[in-house]
Amino acid sequence: MTQLSEPLPAFNLWSEPWITLERLDGETERQGIEQTLLRAQEFAFIYEPSPLVVVGIHRLLTAILQDALDPRCPPDLMGLWRAGQFPLKDMQAFGEQYAGRFDLFSPDAPFMQSADLPLQPDKLNKVKTVAYLAPEMPTGTGIIHYRHSTQDAQMFCPTCAAGGLVATPAFASSGGAGIKPSINGVPPMYVLPGGKSLFESLASSVLLPEYLPAVASKKDDAAWWKRQPIVERRHEIHQVGYLHSLTFPARRVRLHPQQTNASCTRCGQFSQWGVRTMVFQMGESRPRDAPFWFDPFAAYRLPSGKSAQSKKPTPIRPVAGRATWREFANLFLLQPDASRKTLRPRIVDQMAELEDEIELDVYPFRCIGMRTDMKAKIFEWVDADQSVPQELLNDAHGGMMVNQAIQFATDCAGIISWAFRQTFGGQSQKGERYKRLKLHMQDDYWASLPSDFREFVLAIADPNQREDEERRWPDKVIKQAQAAFKRAAQDVGDDAASLRQRTQGQILCDKLLYAKRKKEQADEDE
Repeated sequence: MTQLSEPLPAFNLWSEPWITLERLDGETERQGIEQTLLRAQEFAFIYEPSPLVVVGIHRLLTAILQDALDPRCPPDLMGLWRAGQFPLKDMQAFGEQYAGRFDLFSPDAPFMQSADLPLQPDKLNKVKTVAYLAPEMPTGTGIIHYRHSTQDAQMFCPTCAAGGLVATPAFASSGGAGIKPSINGVPPMYVLPGGKSLFESLASSVLLPEYLPAVASKKDDAAWWKRQPIVERRHEIHQVGYLHSLTFPARRVRLHPQQTNASCTRCGQFSQWGVRTMVFQMGESRPRDAPFWFDPFAAYRLPSGKSAQSKKPTPIRPVAGRATWREFANLFLLQPDASRKTLRPRIVDQMAELEDEIELDVYPFRCIGMRTDMKAKIFEWVDADQSVPQELLNDAHGGMMVNQAIQFATDCAGIISWAFRQTFGGQSQKGERYKRLKLHMQDDYWASLPSDFREFVLAIADPNQREDEERRWPDKVIKQAQAAFKRAAQDVGDDAASLRQRTQGQILCDKLLYAKRKKEQADEDE
């Protein structure tokens, strides 16, 4: 076993500056967990190149606050909001009791790692590159889709290693035979509350008992700082508490620190100590027959049909080519009970319940997810900001209107796609090129709508504007659909035959779109 050339320094995440934060004046600074929480009102948000790490840090801070504050009723949270900062006494008491459990390189209680594994590589445990902590980096047979590099060349500074560790409970995905995902299965889209400051974002994330997962164990909630620092390999957990879920050790890890005096290959910062290798094995998981886990930061589609009772809900996840705003109603708004097909995140339910006390006209949210093939392949991450008017949170009719608006846009997407295929399709040699143009047209169309959709959502929140905006929306959509079709048709060519096709195609497209608009108006007038 390799011996360290000098005593290993402590890197305690409670006090060591490792979280990059943007201040309200736009400047950035790094702080440890304690100062991040005590000064949360001074910062706008967590600043990190990887949105996956942002989710991990947010959930870690939320778990600490949930444990330290333990709100039991609405007045507990309202007192917190009125104070405008997290209580010094509670934060210090938590630190005095648990700060020692946040040391990244502790010999006997390393943060989010298994202490029974050695600090340096040995012959008993297979060593892997530290790049496995960052899904955006190529490892093993993983797809090289973000950057080209070799996995063995990676060296992470302690800050980047910590970021990878805290992101693992939320985003650990399947990784081959015997490697199971974390508690939420294939990672869902996580909805993080925002606000005027990091304090408001985190305060909105602390939950009252009635909004916690119904199946969460209330007897023994094994938050990382309360449990033994041992992660058993391939261990199935039948009872999971809420704090346990936020710090769920889906991987059995042990970092191998070494003196490097080099720049981190992930962030570029110079570091005296770094990590090149680690043990990275399957850790904890839930058995197949465990009750379904509803994460409070995720939305779910409910099963339907004759066999609905035998099926489980499905988390809303990123989908290739589908912008996040197209899930707006499912992520944030109420659905009429008679036609309910989705459940929004419980954090949104709580914010809706406390809307009279939270002085925000528009709630900002950050939606972060990772698109996979539902197995081991990772394709991209999704990071989108959404604004939700307070008036819509408890308005089921407004939720229905938003759903109808999105459906109308979806129908129009189908119309221009069909018209393009009818006009320029067929079995000609140009068929494949036309197919690519059609896909580009679809992307162009959806990319043109977010601004109009935002205006629509903000307008229907005002009862005085709702009726007029409901009539304006189809016209805006049709205008964008026509423009997208025209731009795609122009790329077909400018010879005589192509010009004739373009003219015929535009006429067909306009005819179908206006027929759709006429039907929409008839339905509105009924």
